[in-house]
Amino acid sequence: MNKTRRNKTEGGKRKKSQGGKRKTRKMSNGATAWRESVMKVYKDMKKKDSSVKLGTAMKKAAEMKRKGLL
Repeated sequence: MNKTRRNKTEGGKRKKSQGGKRKTRKMSNGATAWRESVMKVYKDMKKKDSSVKLGTAMKKAAEMKRKGLL
């Protein structure tokens, strides 16, 4: 026998969901600003040396942020 949970306050009827589950995470404003600043550092580094990787730029951006330059 198929048993389903029912909410007593709704008279036994289930609510239909209004929207689907969010497929991606919503980024906070701070995260967006950080991403933009990392990309700026990355592009500057890429102009000087084309073999630079994004991870290296992230490390440099974090260092600059700690020093208050970013």
